[in-house]
Amino acid sequence: MEIKTIIIEDEHKTREVLDMKIKSLCPELDVIAYASNIDSAYSEIQKHNPDLIFLDVEMPGGTGFDLLDRFKEIPFEIIITTGYSRYGLQALKVSAVDYLLKPIKSDELQVAVKNALLRIEARTKRNDYALLKHNIHFLNDQRTKISINHLGEIYFVAIKDIIRCEAYEKYTYIYTVQNDKLLSPVGIGTYDDLLIPFGFCRCHKSHSVNGKHILKYDKRESIVQMSNLSNVPIARRKKNQFEEFLESLN
Repeated sequence: MEIKTIIIEDEHKTREVLDMKIKSLCPELDVIAYASNIDSAYSEIQKHNPDLIFLDVEMPGGTGFDLLDRFKEIPFEIIITTGYSRYGLQALKVSAVDYLLKPIKSDELQVAVKNALLRIEARTKRNDYALLKHNIHFLNDQRTKISINHLGEIYFVAIKDIIRCEAYEKYTYIYTVQNDKLLSPVGIGTYDDLLIPFGFCRCHKSHSVNGKHILKYDKRESIVQMSNLSNVPIARRKKNQFEEFLESLN
């Protein structure tokens, strides 16, 4: 099965290099169109109904996220490409398959495409506006849902059901009350930006915990036990901050 693909990128050289890499490394993809701004991108998407788009963020006439806002439903997968690391949170919110920093590395491109193929094959199409409507009703409440891409499938998880997050290289394990251990391609720092306002605490360079799921804190051993009975270490330099966080929960 050939995957209809559109490259949306305003820089000609970058677009050309990405196109060559796709043709060389990802033969499953059929690049059917190119666009250099959001107006032409919208037109090409309407015309070709792609399975996958490579989406640059900063372009003439608006951002890639402005383009996505034009769609009531998003029936295609998205791989974000950008020269700036600050867009990770937005990429997470639109459930992008992956988030590639320019210059795009060949191995990271192949991993992103593999994940996109899994999602397309599984027909895990999403409706982000439905998720947004749900979240509007629970603003600043742990009933807010976020989308987590796990091995090509999208899970919509209420924040109240997330017990903790654990960094794994550039990825993040998400542990939930359903006994799921979801592996997200998004780094733990981005999850900090998303979850700390909802009652999470980064207690270690590799760990973040949901205050509502803390069972007990062993101050002597600097370990916190969570509702799934897992033990999470508290970094020495974060101990005071963590104890202040615990006091705020009372």
